[in-house]
Amino acid sequence: MAELTVLYDGSCSLCRASIERVRPFDVRRRIEFLDLHDPLAPQRFPQIDRELALRWMQAVDSNGRVWSGADAWAHIGLLLRGWNLLAWLVLVPGFHWVAARIYTWIARNRYRWNRSVCSDGSCSLHLPDSSSKP
Repeated sequence: MAELTVLYDGSCSLCRASIERVRPFDVRRRIEFLDLHDPLAPQRFPQIDRELALRWMQAVDSNGRVWSGADAWAHIGLLLRGWNLLAWLVLVPGFHWVAARIYTWIARNRYRWNRSVCSDGSCSLHLPDSSSKP
């Protein structure tokens, strides 16, 4: 069993790319990555609010503790060789505030930035309908 399971939005090209960039650093296979759209996700992790998890990446440790957003990234970093210092910095109060704001901004805009690389059109499902603007 993995030490940390990361639940991410597999419909988001930025999320998928981020996961693929992390995988090579997880040489000890301490992290499991699970697409929230996988039918097993809600069965395995009933404590996860799916709507929240689609907005903020979630990380669940082997004891069932859940971290979201920048905190999830910090806990991922704690398990990866070479990422420990950055992970600890993210957890330091002043840096944490900045990291949380940056994560929030990226998460809020991720579909907007990825429209052109989202070949299946799923990214546009998460954007406000431009025809509904006054």
